[in-house]
Amino acid sequence: MSEQVVKFKVQRIAVRLSPQALATFDAHRQRRFYHREAGGQLFARVRGNDWEIVAATGPRSRDRRGRFSFRPHRASEQEEIFRHHELGLDYVGDWHTHPEDVPTPSFDDLSSIAELVRRSTHHLPGFLLVIVGRQHFPKGLWASFHSVDGTSTGASRMRLESGVDPASDAPDAG
Repeated sequence: MSEQVVKFKVQRIAVRLSPQALATFDAHRQRRFYHREAGGQLFARVRGNDWEIVAATGPRSRDRRGRFSFRPHRASEQEEIFRHHELGLDYVGDWHTHPEDVPTPSFDDLSSIAELVRRSTHHLPGFLLVIVGRQHFPKGLWASFHSVDGTSTGASRMRLESGVDPASDAPDAG
């Protein structure tokens, strides 16, 4: 998995999910009925409309996690934002898992990210929401962009790169 990247576009923004971010997502996919939702934050090198997600944090020990719910510990998230900002990385959104093969956002997911965009102090045109399902990537990923003007756009042309055979994109057993 370490050589794979996922690329997609949302509005005019080209997003690249690094191998590290994908490894974090993969480690927390809800493959079994007893796995709880996990999540965290996305940090990127932002160069205009090119966003390279180089770090996906979480889950943290103080997060609240259930089979069908995830509530991050906000103070820990703020500490992560400060720490990554010192490294020259921008907070660009959130990610979490869903116990479904091909994930779709809930009403709460969409309203939560929209509220985060409105209430945050930032220089970006909006934030990303990534949801990780049980299928292999990119089929098992949902991505959307939530803009400061209140609109949202789903990702288009999501693709896995780096010589990976898409025919091996079968769901995990169990």
